[in-house]
Amino acid sequence: MAASGLAAFARPASASAEDTPAYRNTSLPFSVRAADLVSRMTLEEKYDQLIAMQPHATWRPKPKAIDRLGVKSYGYWGEANHGIYFPTVPGNGNYTQYPQSTSIASTWNPGITREIAGGIADEARVTYNTSCPPGVTNPDPAGGACHGLTYWSPNQNLNRDPRWGRADESYTEDPFLAGQVAGAFVTGLQGDTASRPDTVPTGAADYIQAVATPKHYLANNSEANRDFGTSNITERSMHEYFLPPFAASAGEAGARSLMAAYNAFSVVEDYTTDYPSASSYPTLWSPRDNVTPGGTPGTPAAASRYAIETMLRRSYGFDGFVVSDCDAITRVHGTGTSGHSWQPAQLGGQTQISKTLGNAWALKAGTDLDCSGGDYPTASGLPAAQSQGFVSEADVDIALVRAFTARFQLGEFDPVASVPWNSDSYSLSEAGDPDVKLASPAHRAVAHESALEAPVLLKNAGGALPFAGAASGKTVALGHVDTLNNFQSGSYSGPTAVDTTFAQALAERTGAAPSAVTAGSTTPFLSSHLAVFPDVLDADGTAITTSVCASSPCDPVADAATAEYQISQADNVVVVVGHRNNDGGEGTDRATVVLPRMQAELIRDSIAPLAQKYGKKIAVWIQAKTMVDVSPFKDLPSVGAIVWSSFNGMYQGKAMAELLFNDAVALEDGRTAVANFSGKLPLTWYSDVDAQLGPAAAPDRAIEDYRMTRAEGARCGRTYLYYQVGPDCAAPHYVFGQGLSYSPFGYGTPRLSSSKITPDESVTVSVPVSNRAANRPGKAVVEVYARAPQGADGSQRPLKQLEGFVKSGLIAAKTKTVKVTIDAGDLWFWDDVKHKKVFPTGDWTILAGPSSADADLKSVKLRVTGRRTPGVEVVSAQPDATELSLDTPDNRINARLSVTRHDMTFWNLSDRALTVTYTSSDPSVATVDARGSVTPVSTGAVLITARATANGESRATTFPVVVTSGAPDATGSAFPNAYPSRVNFGDRAVSLDQASSGTQLSARVFPADPTATYGYQIAPMDTNTAGASVTPAGVLTAARTGHVRVTVTATSAGVQTSESALMTITPGRRWDTTGPTRGRSGPCTPPPTGPPCWSAAPTGAGR
Repeated sequence: MAASGLAAFARPASASAEDTPAYRNTSLPFSVRAADLVSRMTLEEKYDQLIAMQPHATWRPKPKAIDRLGVKSYGYWGEANHGIYFPTVPGNGNYTQYPQSTSIASTWNPGITREIAGGIADEARVTYNTSCPPGVTNPDPAGGACHGLTYWSPNQNLNRDPRWGRADESYTEDPFLAGQVAGAFVTGLQGDTASRPDTVPTGAADYIQAVATPKHYLANNSEANRDFGTSNITERSMHEYFLPPFAASAGEAGARSLMAAYNAFSVVEDYTTDYPSASSYPTLWSPRDNVTPGGTPGTPAAASRYAIETMLRRSYGFDGFVVSDCDAITRVHGTGTSGHSWQPAQLGGQTQISKTLGNAWALKAGTDLDCSGGDYPTASGLPAAQSQGFVSEADVDIALVRAFTARFQLGEFDPVASVPWNSDSYSLSEAGDPDVKLASPAHRAVAHESALEAPVLLKNAGGALPFAGAASGKTVALGHVDTLNNFQSGSYSGPTAVDTTFAQALAERTGAAPSAVTAGSTTPFLSSHLAVFPDVLDADGTAITTSVCASSPCDPVADAATAEYQISQADNVVVVVGHRNNDGGEGTDRATVVLPRMQAELIRDSIAPLAQKYGKKIAVWIQAKTMVDVSPFKDLPSVGAIVWSSFNGMYQGKAMAELLFNDAVALEDGRTAVANFSGKLPLTWYSDVDAQLGPAAAPDRAIEDYRMTRAEGARCGRTYLYYQVGPDCAAPHYVFGQGLSYSPFGYGTPRLSSSKITPDESVTVSVPVSNRAANRPGKAVVEVYARAPQGADGSQRPLKQLEGFVKSGLIAAKTKTVKVTIDAGDLWFWDDVKHKKVFPTGDWTILAGPSSADADLKSVKLRVTGRRTPGVEVVSAQPDATELSLDTPDNRINARLSVTRHDMTFWNLSDRALTVTYTSSDPSVATVDARGSVTPVSTGAVLITARATANGESRATTFPVVVTSGAPDATGSAFPNAYPSRVNFGDRAVSLDQASSGTQLSARVFPADPTATYGYQIAPMDTNTAGASVTPAGVLTAARTGHVRVTVTATSAGVQTSESALMTITPGRRWDTTGPTRGRSGPCTPPPTGPPCWSAAPTGAGR
């Protein structure tokens, strides 16, 4: 676990004080209580609790309740990207649906994102409390499992290709914007609380409201090869582009969970260092390389210790649990198009991994829960891996303690009155708080407000917008029926209390009853102030036109029901085009960005000529997943305005009508808003996607191509960061960050709080923004970019990169100064030779304005000098167990501590500039020595704290330890409890002289069994920095100093029980316990009980 601060707590009650078991003792930290609870489960129960399943589904089992411990059958799997998708209260469709994820990003408003996620969390609590009422000991929820409070949201994969089928579920192409929006979503969903794993709850602010799960980790956004594909990425693009959004949401924002993806990515992992590192990145890209002989040239994400442990936990401080994407563990060992045909280098690179070994690999990599449960709990999954010595019960414990810590943070095991969301306020009862109920006025108001902020005005020529005369003039609306007169919500959308179509909303705005326009109808609707023409493709599906007059000029009577006549009489003309929910999606990428169902042709060939004929300007309203090709109509003289949004939630129609007329809006909670465009593009609108990114179809399969820069092999570079305009790479139609307003905003030259700073300092950028029209109040977005002193050409380094932004409040006829703070420590790039961040010095260019276009930006120089102080970034302990038993007194728990510098390199823990200390919250239960080795003393539960200090910076982390005696009470268990044994197998220090000739290891089973047999091995995914091997009989040899984890499997009464221990191979022939310790004065003792007694660190330590 990793943390930057600690919560103090009283001396814990002993786990042997059965009147109040430690897991029920609210004076203990959440993580300690979770460890105690898990220690009371049988091994079979633990396997079962690794299932993360939909609470309402019947196609796979849910984890069983453990009544004696008060553990409910819990459905982890929920979805809530922009409102609750599932689980929902059966038969209740009264939920709030907010704008889809890409539309949330186009608001460029993290504040409203937090409100959206907070509303989702409110409705999640109402749903949970209805399913499993707080305080009910043995609930019987619909579907058999409690509707959990863990949601596989947000989807924050970067939208590097607009044809990605799930693009509407994600936010943006930019890693900084993605991190800001995802971090705000996490904070909003979980509640902006101080709750951490080591928190002792003393009040409402110490709990979380729901669990956020950023997904899909890592580099995952191509659907055609989603089950077996490899994302071939460079080390630099991984660190600079793909990782930062997860560092923001899972690290900085503190998400309690994270989802590992289906895909593999192109890094071969090296286990000869203490923290798995990347030994190589394949440089060649070939689509679908996983189905070629030899399998995946990389590592499946769910089995990557480097991605999950080294990067996520040790480098970014994530301390929650990791869940697989659903059946992603199957992809680890699957073959052909059902998996990666993975042949790990540790198995020689030519041996297909088995299901049993694949399950062990995923668990030890750090994938804690199995979404859908088709692997871990099955007989050939972890039970077989434990019997064969690939995992031990301790590995299962670690995973479950992480997951149950989050459930303790939710307040599941605490008194009802202690948890603020357990009250009747969060229920369907009449006593419920009206502000937090399903689709409450407060929630609807945020859905409405965000729907007003999300749409992006891309063109507004000649004052085409806003419209005038809604109730006095004539408005004509045209478009394909699926977009104009059918409600479209996007992927992963649940029930909604409002599903008004665009046509119905225009009817209401112009004075007609919305119900007068039947949703889905293709019949034209005519009233005195509105005409609606929902057009369809012809019978052959080859053309789409709108109705024209039978005579020329039009006959006001005979031609009154034609689109042509109505356009000729119109004051306002709007054409609504875009996507249906199923135009791409999970499992299906879009083959093209052309508007489907010939909608562009409808505008170009039918509507625009009619508008031109009668001297009208039309506004094109596009609701589409992401960008679409607008080249057929964007420059037509009769097309006066173009607006885009992604699926815009329950108020998509109402917000459109209000924005078209620049209305003053009364929100549902009594607040007011102004309908004025303030959205900004979260992605680049390329002018020719196939030419500039490559065709989606074979043989190119460009959506599966993860190369980002021209230097990596991309045609023009991808995203505004790397796209290089030039021959065959025409300028985009619209740039990242672009978006107009009815307000004529002016942006002044940025000013800096200091023109010269060091990499340890920050600078504040101040930008004056003015609105020159008093009658057009609006919100302005100020975007601040940075350009590096050298190499900012799109190949070596980004052309520019977003470093901050602010969305103002309403500005009317005045100047407002907005401020953005940039930490110089964020001005870094990745050195893929030295494998660390570098902080370039020199003159950075700071640019500010309304978009990323150079013409829109004004600049100032910022000089960065000096070097980044090597302080403490993240302190992370990844202990090798959570439970010690007095029955196996030689066993130890090792902290497995790491400390990162700000450049993401690891401190050598024996560096003189670094001080590391360990403390136990109760030494009468367990002690911890100077190397982080924990020894049991008496039954109880403790928190171990590790603190690291360097160059004036200090951070700490904690982990729980429970000390037990005897086997768990299995009364009432649904399982046979076939694993009552433990193995006493202690850590050892062995000199290299001994290890080079072979040294005998020994273990013994408890309860004692003289007939027991023992088999030893080094699991292929375990640390082995010593180049060691062990015979089945337990003879250990090693080639060099370092560490190796050895597992012993004891067979007693026909049952196999595994335990592992850390062997430290030391230099020299014997221990000198009086000499200096790595340059420090004073005595030392042999590891693992004390500091080692040699002058040089063992290979891999602290790297």
